[in-house]
Amino acid sequence: MRKVSVIIVNYNGKHFLKDCLDSLMEQSFKDFETIIVDNGSTDGSGEYIKEIYSWVRLVEIQENLGFAGGNNEGVRVAEGELIVLLNNDTILEQDWLMGLVNAVEPNDVAIASSLILTDGIPAKYYEKNGSLNLFGHNIMSIFNKSENIFYCGGASLIFKKKILDIPFDEDYFAYSEDVYLGMRARFMGYRIRHTNESKLRHIGGGTFRKEKNERLTYYQERNRLLNFFLFFSIKSLIKMSPYFLLNLLIKLAGSLFPNKYSFTGVVKAYKDLLDSRVMIKNKRSKLKKEIKVHEEEVIRWMTCKIFNEETRHARVINKISEFYCRIVNLRTIEIEGECR
Repeated sequence: MRKVSVIIVNYNGKHFLKDCLDSLMEQSFKDFETIIVDNGSTDGSGEYIKEIYSWVRLVEIQENLGFAGGNNEGVRVAEGELIVLLNNDTILEQDWLMGLVNAVEPNDVAIASSLILTDGIPAKYYEKNGSLNLFGHNIMSIFNKSENIFYCGGASLIFKKKILDIPFDEDYFAYSEDVYLGMRARFMGYRIRHTNESKLRHIGGGTFRKEKNERLTYYQERNRLLNFFLFFSIKSLIKMSPYFLLNLLIKLAGSLFPNKYSFTGVVKAYKDLLDSRVMIKNKRSKLKKEIKVHEEEVIRWMTCKIFNEETRHARVINKISEFYCRIVNLRTIEIEGECR
């Protein structure tokens, strides 16, 4: 049995595989298996893997199960006690895996993430880790301590199988399932760590491209809100509701501009959430069995900021948001202070 199982979900990503798998072969940490879950690719990915990378365990699926379903399939066949989820559009430094394994070693840590250098992201945003705001968006440069992070991005993370088992809700398909996993771990009372000792380059856009796309917008908006509806109390959701409404208005306004958001995608996301009350109630009941800490312990890792603070207007709006959170007692990191 291998100590680590590295799982890569692939959908028509043949052009990414060489750089990713070649860098995986060069890892200093050797006690791992590699599983590629091919989500019904039509670009010859499966044949290419069988021919060139015979050491890879290939799981071929006839349909696209998305990031969530594909990774779950990989975890089901994985032999490792530690599970690594890795995007196919990545290039790894030699000690990438060693750094992840060391980071997740403490007993109270459930998940750890790498330093992911994403193409197109300015270097200043790597100086501090970000956190999740009450829109469900990531806000950069929040934590002063380098290991602190609210959740781990799905491009490169490691988790303990004995704690989280099958990691994702397959209804998510794609987007914000990494936040879902982080929420699960935090509500279970475990720590999540970031390490700069594990580095990789992330090209980005391996499956979804950044065009105005109804399906893309739908999953982004629905899943962001679903994470709140599944984990937080009705009382907290009422306090957060102005953020949900403001997010809706911003996205609807943004849909009027080219290459922003799909109007029909936004509307469908909110409509489906309203129509899924029974489903949400059932999922909440299931997750409630895992919860070990009060939601205040999770909110204190989140940020009340609405925008990255790059302009005076953004700073003013963020201060208004902080004032509101103080009034309604949503004790985010700005109010509670940074945790250990």
